[in-house]
Amino acid sequence: MDLGGDLRVLDPSMIFQVSAFCALTGRLKLITVDNVASFFFRNGELLYATIDTQRKKIGEFLIENDFISEEQLDKALIEYRKIDGKDRIGNILLQKGFLKREALVSAMREQMKEVVYEVLPWKEGQFVFFNLAEPMDEDILLDVRVDHLILEGLRRMDEAEMDNSENAK
Repeated sequence: MDLGGDLRVLDPSMIFQVSAFCALTGRLKLITVDNVASFFFRNGELLYATIDTQRKKIGEFLIENDFISEEQLDKALIEYRKIDGKDRIGNILLQKGFLKREALVSAMREQMKEVVYEVLPWKEGQFVFFNLAEPMDEDILLDVRVDHLILEGLRRMDEAEMDNSENAK
């Protein structure tokens, strides 16, 4: 561990801003009682994000956005199980011709952004930053400015809070 602390002291948005401002390269891990999220940065730019309890798996995301059909996903899942999960669903969908690479890249990037939006409200837990750690075997990277994601995430949080207060009336 090169840097660590408590989310009650530095919340996720502050940690993301420090990572960007200091042009850090490495892995940021956010840990709560219920979840763990990892973010990889290169020179302050967010490259990759993952979370243990992803709300939507990539297949569901692809179906919702009309990139593939349920039938195509079912066929890919059969293949996935045959090979004991030794390849990724996205790769299987590409190999079977059910999906174009550009669509997979777009879906993966949106899914990674959702990870950022999901962790922004976290107020309890720990963070750990491992300097110079790189994502392993990832060929689809986000490469996006963190400040844009933070602003969008905070906007979503404000909207959710307003919706909750209106529903309480």
